[in-house]
Amino acid sequence: MTVALLGLGALGACTAGAQIGNLGAQGRVGSVASASAPAAAPRPPAERLIAAIEAQGCAITADNVAQVLLKANLTQQQLLELGPQLTAQGRAEVTDDGTIRVLTANCI
Repeated sequence: MTVALLGLGALGACTAGAQIGNLGAQGRVGSVASASAPAAAPRPPAERLIAAIEAQGCAITADNVAQVLLKANLTQQQLLELGPQLTAQGRAEVTDDGTIRVLTANCI
């Protein structure tokens, strides 16, 4: 068991990067890699929903609701909350058969 713990400790040291003085295995301590781009700010749920609906042909139906929710990373409850909000804002309309159609520059 002691050998296993030592092995895990050594493996942890390898993955964390060894540090000697102010130099680490990854470069100077505190330096930031220039190749990594800053993380994009997360999009609001309504924007994710609209983009997902646009990707499904501008409308959400009983046939594609699962794909839209998955792509937008939303729950059914969130859809129920966002649908009326988008309609009230004039960004979506609901047809007689229950289809939600987004009204965007891409979907007119």
